Amino acid sequence: MIVFGQSDSGNTNNFVFISLSPENPGPNENATASVSYSQGNIDSVNTTWYINGKQTLTGIGKRDITFKTGNAGESTTIRVDLETNTYGLLSKEITILPNTLEVLWEADTYTPPFYKGKALPSSQSSVKVVSLPHFVSGSTIIDPDNIVYVWKKGYFKNQNASGFGKTIYAYKTGYTFNDDEITVSAATQDGSVSITKIVPIHVYEPKIIFFENKPLQGIRYENSLSNTFNYIESEATIHAVPFFFSLSDLNKNNADFTWMVDGKKLETDPDNKTEFTLRKPDKGKGQYRLRLDINNIGYDLQTASKELTLSYDNQ
Repeated sequence: MIVFGQSDSGNTNNFVFISLSPENPGPNENATASVSYSQGNIDSVNTTWYINGKQTLTGIGKRDITFKTGNAGESTTIRVDLETNTYGLLSKEITILPNTLEVLWEADTYTPPFYKGKALPSSQSSVKVVSLPHFVSGSTIIDPDNIVYVWKKGYFKNQNASGFGKTIYAYKTGYTFNDDEITVSAATQDGSVSITKIVPIHVYEPKIIFFENKPLQGIRYENSLSNTFNYIESEATIHAVPFFFSLSDLNKNNADFTWMVDGKKLETDPDNKTEFTLRKPDKGKGQYRLRLDINNIGYDLQTASKELTLSYDNQ
């Protein structure tokens, strides 16, 4: 949002000032304008408010007025007249031109097909943050490539990522449970429009979720397996989904999958490390304790483990 300088018709009007709440209202947002008078008690002064030239409110001590801004790039003019005993009529006027800056981010981490949630960043994963400004000067929409951007992670400015037309900031996350605070400031070359946004990006732990892969139905993503799974078929294929591990590393086969049954490491298909098939004994009943450890090689904090008890009963 840009507020053009407060105008007046004489030095005495410097006694009057208009403030806004919020300080930088966006498009189509409710806001409040408040007037202050440094040379007397505002509550005893007859006050008249005008919005876009139309008288909207008048009366003794009417220090505040609520209004709604227009669309992005559509200006709103606020004027206030004070009828004072000492200085006569004093006027103050401001023009508000709302602009917007939207900031989006995406993590380069894995989620399964048809997953409705957002891919979340884990420790040492890649995140891309995109700045989407909508700046208007007069009736002209300013090209985002003609805007100057300053990117910060925490308190530190990233010099290489900042500059003319640099709408994208890519970085590696920190440690689990911390928030990466990303700040972007976007401004026109002449500084007439400037908006700053702060985006906290939480870092999550990667996790493993088990699903059954049935021969005729495929992977049953609609039913995740909890701590115990009872199977009656001759064998069961367990499919593991490595939620929020770095997608690029999984594609490069950089993640180590270690399957174990009752503490014994198993040999698995190197071309299909996300699945393991267990056959049920022909007789009796019992259970297996299945465990999977996933470690992203080279990223010591990007690890996860999951256990599942598989029970069978042939009686």
